[in-house]
Amino acid sequence: MHRKMKIAGNCIAAICLTVCILYYLTNLMERKAGEEKYADFFEQQEDFDVLFMGTSHVINAVFPMMLWNEYGIVSYNFGGHDNRIPTTYWVMKNALEYTNPKVVVIDCAELSSPYKCSNSFSYVHLSLDAFPLNAMKIRAIWDLLDDPIFEKDIVNGTITQRDEPRTKIGLLWDYSVYHSRWAEITQSDFEPAFTYEKGAESRIAVTRGQLEKIPADQKMEGGTIGDKYLKKMIEECQDRGIEVLLTYLPFAAVEHLQMEANYIYDVAEEYGVNYINFLDMELINYQTDFYDKSHVNPSGARKITDYLGRYLTSNYKMADQRKNGEYAFWCEDYKEYTELKNRNIVACDDMEVYLMLLAGDNVNATIDVRDKSIFRNAGVISLLENLGVNTNELTENTDFIIIRDGGKKTVVINDFRDYDRSAVTELGEIRISYDVDGSLHDGETGFFVLYLDGEELLQGNMNEDINMLVSVRRDGVEVDTVRFVYVVDSESAGVVTSAANR
Repeated sequence: MHRKMKIAGNCIAAICLTVCILYYLTNLMERKAGEEKYADFFEQQEDFDVLFMGTSHVINAVFPMMLWNEYGIVSYNFGGHDNRIPTTYWVMKNALEYTNPKVVVIDCAELSSPYKCSNSFSYVHLSLDAFPLNAMKIRAIWDLLDDPIFEKDIVNGTITQRDEPRTKIGLLWDYSVYHSRWAEITQSDFEPAFTYEKGAESRIAVTRGQLEKIPADQKMEGGTIGDKYLKKMIEECQDRGIEVLLTYLPFAAVEHLQMEANYIYDVAEEYGVNYINFLDMELINYQTDFYDKSHVNPSGARKITDYLGRYLTSNYKMADQRKNGEYAFWCEDYKEYTELKNRNIVACDDMEVYLMLLAGDNVNATIDVRDKSIFRNAGVISLLENLGVNTNELTENTDFIIIRDGGKKTVVINDFRDYDRSAVTELGEIRISYDVDGSLHDGETGFFVLYLDGEELLQGNMNEDINMLVSVRRDGVEVDTVRFVYVVDSESAGVVTSAANR
């Protein structure tokens, strides 16, 4: 009897050890994108005010930390890459197992899609892997993979499966998918990086495009799988007493996608919910605010986020949680988020992208323009206008551009290279002071300092072989000073940044 008990005990111990090893390996081997995206959501015990749902349009367009800092709204971004509406439905259902928001904002892109989820199964993993395995997650997996239209189109070649096979076991136990990732393991698998963007993702680039609008009466037909699941999302929220706001975020939408956006007006009216169609607005600049043709960059995201912040506080019962001590940790998270924004600025070596990053952010910038040919480039002019600069004041004699509070106040300074020159502007007294004999810089001459009401804005040297010098400060502290060398094509006025030195 004793021997049998010992054998049973050894078996139980072996099973427990095996389970522990598999649990550790599962956590180690799985891709960390989902964990990084949702870590702050699961760590927070307090309820969120707002959840944002949708595709990657949402990931890149809504900044929860900005909503916190400017409006005191506690929110989380649940946008998922290439999500279809049914996937978004199940993401919302799983999220509502852990929080009780006042408002759910649903972006309606991909409403006309006939599929329940993306043909890139890694994106489905991103949306679901982080949720603990429970009855709700199992229901989601069984429903999303019950998609006969998708399976039929895979067989007939209408679409292709872009990565790992679609299997229930892969979502139930992702070690079955990730067990072969040994060659990909990096330090981030042991110490996942957290961005403090609360589910959002800044895409940093500038792409220019345009939107060719169609008439508002051109609409898609209802009854698609996406339409059915969108209505299920609205009904679920209304049954729980959660307000719903529908959106269609801006991008260079082709005709059939604009027809999606136009149809949503009917859904909003049917259910008595609010709808913001950003395609019908002139909020976004298609020359400055896009990372690519479908996703906004931080400049565009700040405009959208600010609009949503004003809309939410005006139309729903939003408490300013900055006054609530239970959410004091968000203030610390915002400090980390600010450091992330600063690192993004310092890491940028492209002059046009650099100007984009400054737009709408609470920074002060001073630009020393040496090569005035840059003003011939329409894209750069658009970026300067996006920063609040009155570009009609730019001339061949422009020396400095001063930008305060993210573009809320700007001044263009012309003919200002003379020794100890000063001028009174709407920002205050601007003064330039030169180290004429090099006594302050080891015999080097040409150094100068630009001041605003005695506050140092910029240090430079007129003898440097550069085209533009930019200094950025936040809350009185220097973030970055960068020297750009660029070439402006004499015929096309195209700009190539050949160097960025710090």
